[in-house]
Amino acid sequence: MRKLLVCLVGFVFALGTFAANWNDVAGLTPTEKARPAGVSNGIYYGADGTSVTLCTYAASKTQSAKRVFLLGDMTDWKLKAEYQLYKDGNYFWITLTGLEKGKEYRFQYAVERADGLKKQISDLYSEKVIHPDDQYEPKTVDPTLIDYPTGKGADGYVTVIQPGKPAYEWSDATLNFKRPNKNNLVIYELWVYDYTEARSLKGLMKRLDYIQNLGVNAIELMPICEFDGNYNWGYSPNHYFAPDRAYGSETMYKEFIDECHKRGIAVILDMVFNHATGLNPMNKLYPYGTDLASNPWFNVTAPHSDNVYEDWNHGFEPAHEMFIRALKYWLTEYKVDGFRLDLSHGLCSDQANTSVKNLKDYYDKGVKSVAPDAYMICEHWGGNMGTERPQLVNYGMQCWSNTSNAYCQTAMGWLKDGDAFSEANKDGYVSYCESHDEERMQYKCKKYGNGDLQTNTAARLARVPENVAFNVLLNGSHMLWMWEEIGYDFSINCDLDHPNDYNDSYRCNKKPRPEIRGYFTNSNRVAAFTKCAQVITLRTQLLPSVFEGNPTSVSISSGSKLRTIRWSTDVFVAANFDVSTNQAVTLPNGTWYDYLNGATQANSTYTLAPGELKVFTGTPVQAPTFTDIQKRDHTPIENVSTDDMPKSYKFMRDGQIFIQRGDKVYTITGQPVR
Repeated sequence: MRKLLVCLVGFVFALGTFAANWNDVAGLTPTEKARPAGVSNGIYYGADGTSVTLCTYAASKTQSAKRVFLLGDMTDWKLKAEYQLYKDGNYFWITLTGLEKGKEYRFQYAVERADGLKKQISDLYSEKVIHPDDQYEPKTVDPTLIDYPTGKGADGYVTVIQPGKPAYEWSDATLNFKRPNKNNLVIYELWVYDYTEARSLKGLMKRLDYIQNLGVNAIELMPICEFDGNYNWGYSPNHYFAPDRAYGSETMYKEFIDECHKRGIAVILDMVFNHATGLNPMNKLYPYGTDLASNPWFNVTAPHSDNVYEDWNHGFEPAHEMFIRALKYWLTEYKVDGFRLDLSHGLCSDQANTSVKNLKDYYDKGVKSVAPDAYMICEHWGGNMGTERPQLVNYGMQCWSNTSNAYCQTAMGWLKDGDAFSEANKDGYVSYCESHDEERMQYKCKKYGNGDLQTNTAARLARVPENVAFNVLLNGSHMLWMWEEIGYDFSINCDLDHPNDYNDSYRCNKKPRPEIRGYFTNSNRVAAFTKCAQVITLRTQLLPSVFEGNPTSVSISSGSKLRTIRWSTDVFVAANFDVSTNQAVTLPNGTWYDYLNGATQANSTYTLAPGELKVFTGTPVQAPTFTDIQKRDHTPIENVSTDDMPKSYKFMRDGQIFIQRGDKVYTITGQPVR
């Protein structure tokens, strides 16, 4: 999360052509009327499929708004007396009847604040929103997306409601999904936009076979709640109940989750509850600046470290309620399996050191009340993490454990103080060699590697499965960052157009494509993937029960050239992390089988070359093999051959169209790709 200030790219901000005409409702005052039972903030559909109750909180810290009107398709985008909301304290509400079942309607709230300023906002609990910038990315991935009401007086985000919307039919795989043990997770973290050539959920679904072959049992999506713009890491949230349309439709998200569950893969969402941008409706109502002091939803000054954007006041009851409901919503409506909470030490009230109390409440009321076995993983840093993390873990949550530096040191072959793996060997924590916040190991190895690692590609890539094994085969849960398994070696601070540059401003940009650079057919990278997949599969599928306890013994200390992990008589792992000398290893007493070498019976001693990894099992266990680590969608969709251009045809691959001429492949714009 720490670099998220640079993670908003390509944002297009646009307002409506003109604002609502308040002269049409001059002099009208709201009617005081109690809300229907059970109605708080948000959107409440009637069981008949033709009605909906809408409710919004509209007040400063000291005063309620003067009045609120509905502005939208149902009012012909004009302010009308009959669409003035009732007032119930600080809440304003209205019930609409006679709507067409299954039809989408667009609307905003037109709010006159107590000081007379007028604002138009979307609903805080919107499950679908539209914006003027939908004409760029979202319309290309979801052509059915309803148009923005351009020229009708809308201002920024618009809420879309659909009474009587057909329910998604979940497969039995999802309805009966058994979540993996929280201390036996191997998570694959990815950014939807940059993981596939199609840059969408459809493209990601075509890569699920690849992820399944890798053996991981969970996928963690970087934030997918509605964020500013379209091309974005997602750490600039503005609506917590609406999936961002840049990746696909609501149905596409559910289809993706369903497909993951069919493969035994849990889905974890990265949620950003610390802060929101100025496009959040409650922020827009009393925006940053002089108004912020009047805004009960946000803290004027963050009472914690590392804050960005506007800091939520988690002690304000309507805000606290929203986060509980958001967690419950994603677990029930989208059937996700858990959450990774970004910057969790920032989930404070207006007083410091209140995050643990809030997190426990969110875990109890938002997660466990719906799914007791769902995950809640906290990115918990800050000065109090030494005392606060154990509290969260003891309460049943997990915490991120940044072990990247140690693995970067062993990847580069610099064996010295600080490269111990002990922090990756704990229940209750999720450790990793790489994450979206850390530099790529292979980039550092190419640039700073010891001995010949800077120039010897085979030796360098041998370090990939070596490090992965000494992460995922330790105690607790573990995570890989996308493409780690094939030794992705471009810096996190480069981008697609500047692959060899190093610039912080490129941090969240699109990166050079592994497909275009031949990663999936390169023998050294295929070998790295294969060993990583074999190691991960051993833990998640072949011998999962072995890893639910604690290792019998480990030798993973700083500076050690030979390192080992032993799980009783079931699994023994050894690797040589030196760069120049062989290391001898003696196996524990008993009969062992060389897992990575066809489950052949092992000798009692081995001499390991630099970078060599060995995994032994107490019984013969056959490791998976792969003939093609990435199955490609390469179906011809249109023959475009001509007399002067033989053997040419158009085909679709991962959602993008290419042209093949002879043995060469080009993009639809004529750029060669292979």
